[in-house]
Amino acid sequence: MKPHPLLIAVIALGAHAQSHDHGPARPAPGGQAAAPSAAPSAGRPGAVREWTRQPLLLAGRGARGERTAAMLRPQGIAAATVTVFAAEGPESRLKVEYPVTADGAKIEAAAPKTGNYHWVTAREESDVEVRTASTAWYFGNPGPSPKDLLKRPRHELEIVPDPLPREHASYRESEKWRFLVRWNGQALAGQTIQLETEFGSRGSFLTDAAGFATVLFPRDFKPSEAPADGGHGPRRAAFVLSTLKEAEGRRYLTAFNYNYGQDGDRDKSLGWGAAFGLVGMIAAAPLLRRRKTGDNTHA
Repeated sequence: MKPHPLLIAVIALGAHAQSHDHGPARPAPGGQAAAPSAAPSAGRPGAVREWTRQPLLLAGRGARGERTAAMLRPQGIAAATVTVFAAEGPESRLKVEYPVTADGAKIEAAAPKTGNYHWVTAREESDVEVRTASTAWYFGNPGPSPKDLLKRPRHELEIVPDPLPREHASYRESEKWRFLVRWNGQALAGQTIQLETEFGSRGSFLTDAAGFATVLFPRDFKPSEAPADGGHGPRRAAFVLSTLKEAEGRRYLTAFNYNYGQDGDRDKSLGWGAAFGLVGMIAAAPLLRRRKTGDNTHA
């Protein structure tokens, strides 16, 4: 018996759905998408379309393929240096400042064989305003947990992930993650933080009595879009969380930026939904034929 044409279509569609399920989104080498899909590469001055006015630390084009080095470029902040904090390593390498050049700042891991997350910040300060940008950078070698690293205050106002995604994982669409807001090292309750994504989504979240805000990542990837980094791996997009506070005649603005991935079940669920719809059509076809034959018999 020849297979039914619709059944063949079901099998093909199911296989297509599985082929598009890439599993959990992984950070790009170093932990961030190299350049937002809505913006050309950060390595070309003047080429980036501005999707936010918040201060950012974005991946540049230098140091590609290196496991212990990366290029970061400040955007929206006039910082002369970028500071990298490590969880472990020689005392002189636990906090290192790197100069910002025209291409950005080339940063390095605390030790040649020590990786995992490092905390990176940039600061711009005047008599009336303090602006800080923060991000986490993942170096590919094994290294200590960043849990204690994130507990150490570095600026007056800070947004800190609690926790960061595990190795080979990522923030993803439709997921909820906690972020801590600190003021002078203490949890800041009742503080509003703003979420912006490179796809144009916006949201506001309020910290609780312990200073934590639970952020829901929007489901804003479009099915037809290519991966944000232009490759064939898991799709990623940039986001930034920011908050503002005024104290003692100064305005304090801080931001944390990173990337989030597409919901891995999105394409799979759509494909299998269509497949099950075709199965229903196949099952109903014999009944429709018998009904039509019966109608012709009684005519």
